[in-house]
Amino acid sequence: MKPLTLISLTALLTACGGGGGDSNNPQQAQLSLAFSDAPVDAVSKVCIAVANISIHPVAGTEQGWTTASFLTSTQDDGCTPTGETIPLDSAGRPQFTYIDLLSYQGSASRPLLAGQSVVPGDYSQMRLRVLDGREVANQFLDGTPYSYVKRDDEVIKPLEVPSSELKLDAFTIAANGLSTFTTEFDLRQAMVLPGHEQYYKLKPRGVRLVNNTQVTTVKGTVAAGLCGGLLADKAFVYFYQPRSDDNYPDMADSDNGFYASAPVLPQTGGGFGYELGFVNLGSYDLALTCNGDEDDPALAGDPLQLEQVQKVQVVVAPATDINFQ
Repeated sequence: MKPLTLISLTALLTACGGGGGDSNNPQQAQLSLAFSDAPVDAVSKVCIAVANISIHPVAGTEQGWTTASFLTSTQDDGCTPTGETIPLDSAGRPQFTYIDLLSYQGSASRPLLAGQSVVPGDYSQMRLRVLDGREVANQFLDGTPYSYVKRDDEVIKPLEVPSSELKLDAFTIAANGLSTFTTEFDLRQAMVLPGHEQYYKLKPRGVRLVNNTQVTTVKGTVAAGLCGGLLADKAFVYFYQPRSDDNYPDMADSDNGFYASAPVLPQTGGGFGYELGFVNLGSYDLALTCNGDEDDPALAGDPLQLEQVQKVQVVVAPATDINFQ
C-alpha cells in the first residue's frame, strides 16, 4: 500500500492570564484553537466534521465547546456537497464545522476557538469529536459521508474515526501568563488506507502535543542529484531522536526514536526542499530517505534507503535551516 504523505494536522492552544476572574478565583486562563496541515499525495480534499471539543483536567470537571463557540461555524471549506447543507441542531446551530485540512498547509491555520476561559492546571486529555464517515447517521442525503477523503481521481471515500473521537495528549495550562500549544498530527502515521480500500482510517498514532514557545520550523534545500535525481513524490526527510548507531527505524517504529517526516517537494523558482513545522527545540538526526513513499505506516520493518544522514543537528527558534547537498 502506498501511504498518504499528509504530515501535519496542528491544533493551536493559547492560554493567557486575565479576564473573567474574581476574588475567589484569581488565577484564570484562556484557550484558543486552530488547525493547520501539509501536502498529501493523490488526495485533493481531507474533510473532517468537527462537532465538539473538550478538555479534561486531572482534577476537576471537564469543559467542552460546540459549534456555538466556534469562530468559523458557518465556514465549510468547500466540503459540503452541492445541493446539501450542514444539518442543524435543536438550537438551530450547525451540528458540525467542516475543515478541509488541505486548505491550511505550512504556516497557514484555521482558527476555531479564541479567548475561551479555562481553569489553569494539568489536563489529561483534549478530545476532538470528529464524526465517523462510515456511520449511516453521519451522511448527507446524497450519501456523501460527513468526514471524507476526496482523491485526485474524484473518488470520495469515508474517513473512519473510531468512536467519532480523537484523544490528544496531556498538557498544562499556565496561570496568569501565556501558554501556547500545538497538537500536530503526522498523518503519514495516523491516517491509512486499509487493504480493502473501502475507507480511510484516522487514528491518534503519530500525534504529539508541543509547547509553542519551545518549537521551531526546520527547513532546507535538497540537491537535485541526490537519490538518483528521483526526489519528487518519493524522497522524505526523516527526523529522529539522536542515535548512537546508524540503525534508523521506519515511521511505524516510533518507539525507537522516529519523530516525524517531511516530503521533499519542488520549490518555487526551482530546486527541491522540505519543511517541517512545530518541531520541539533540541537535537535531532535528520535522514534523507529516498523511498519514503514505500514506507507503510501500519507495517514495521520496511527497509529504508538512506541517502544522507546529518547527526545531532541542533534546532533553534524561530527557524532552522538544514540543507542536504
